[in-house]
Amino acid sequence: MQQTLEDFFKVVRSAGVNVSIADSIETCKTVELVGYSDRGILKDALALSLAKTQDEKEKLYECFDQFFSFDAFQKTALIDDEKASAEKPSTESQPVEEKMTAEQAMAEYSGDLELAKMLLRKDKAELAQSMKKAAREVGITDIWLFTQKGINTQKIMNEMGLRELNQEIALLGRGDCPAERALAGALRTAQKYLFQEVRNFVEQQLAMFGKTASQKIHEDFLKSSRLSNIEKHDFQVMIKIVRKMAKRLSSIHSKKRKRKDRGKLDFRKTLRSNVAYDGVMFNIFWKSKVVDKPRILALCDISPSVSSYSRFLLLFLYSLSDVLDRIDTSVFTNSLIDVNDIFEEYPVQKAVDKIVNELGMGGSDYGNTLLDLKNDYMDKIDNKTTVIILGDARNNNLAPQTEVMKLLYQRAKRVIWLTPEMESFWGTGDSEMLKYKPYCSIVKECNTINHLEQMVDTILKVSAQAA
Repeated sequence: MQQTLEDFFKVVRSAGVNVSIADSIETCKTVELVGYSDRGILKDALALSLAKTQDEKEKLYECFDQFFSFDAFQKTALIDDEKASAEKPSTESQPVEEKMTAEQAMAEYSGDLELAKMLLRKDKAELAQSMKKAAREVGITDIWLFTQKGINTQKIMNEMGLRELNQEIALLGRGDCPAERALAGALRTAQKYLFQEVRNFVEQQLAMFGKTASQKIHEDFLKSSRLSNIEKHDFQVMIKIVRKMAKRLSSIHSKKRKRKDRGKLDFRKTLRSNVAYDGVMFNIFWKSKVVDKPRILALCDISPSVSSYSRFLLLFLYSLSDVLDRIDTSVFTNSLIDVNDIFEEYPVQKAVDKIVNELGMGGSDYGNTLLDLKNDYMDKIDNKTTVIILGDARNNNLAPQTEVMKLLYQRAKRVIWLTPEMESFWGTGDSEMLKYKPYCSIVKECNTINHLEQMVDTILKVSAQAA
């Protein structure tokens, strides 16, 4: 039954319910206690163990009803003589191979093929068990797409013994004996019903295990696509992806270190606290490191060629407010504009749209932007500030002002430049990237959501290690 539970966890995950390893372990223990005898109790126990919201509870109930339904081979008969006789009252004109009843066919069959015996006995329970065992052997739980239905149906039937059954039918049908030909006809009819039931079973498995497959494939495609190629109708999906990634990074990097029983013993604090007890150490204190949250200054180029990249970087950063000490944001095309007040006044998504749509006009002037940075912001930058610059460094053949980059590099904790262009394009045409690169801690190509996630994760990791 352990394998059955693991398959059920797959179904639940495919429905969009997150099941962690800890959840699965606790659920297995719960099922050991309640058992499988009472369907209602088992259903409620699984819901209590796995569902964290009302929506997840409803999804889990639906998955339970689908997964633990035992209706294979219940809707159709394998060799239904009464139905056949009702549909064809006159049997005089029927070939002899279509007149044989299931009992007669079973009596006439002298072969050793187990599948043939089950079909002739009309043993639905054994057939269902054999089908499910074959399905597990071929990995039916990995079915995702409708294009996999045919191949999985064929694999299951082959695992059950289809090839041997076809050989048996061919052998019986070749002879002149009317009884053997009738037996071959009975097996051929049963084989058609078997195919129908296996196909229905595979469709049910696809409905369970492939619920969110197309959505996941689309999300994976968007994660690896250049942000400049994302269509507007996919923006809402991208926003959900960004928030999901940000939530994951937050859960990883926002874990606070417990002060109790961590680090080395703090003798001074311990002795000072226990003076009243004549030196008996009732209260023990430990030295512990305080992890400083990184302070971010984001400078984003919002000219038309780069605005889509800046949009998602800002969404990412402002979704990580619980693990970042402070985020100061300025945008630029030919001059630097502070937009912190816009983020304070509007929700993040609306603020980003407003900034890009209203301020993202004109060509880039990185030299003038750096001079604005020197005049208006340099005094606010210290050795706790991580500066993130997002832009292609294409300066329209204007003065690059690299001396300001040098000063910024000396004052800031780190200077990280994210560019949407491949490294082979740096320094070509009006690109000043190679001139700015010596004054950056990190310069990385960053043009997909996956790249953004990796860079933000790196920033948070380095900040934790440096604390």
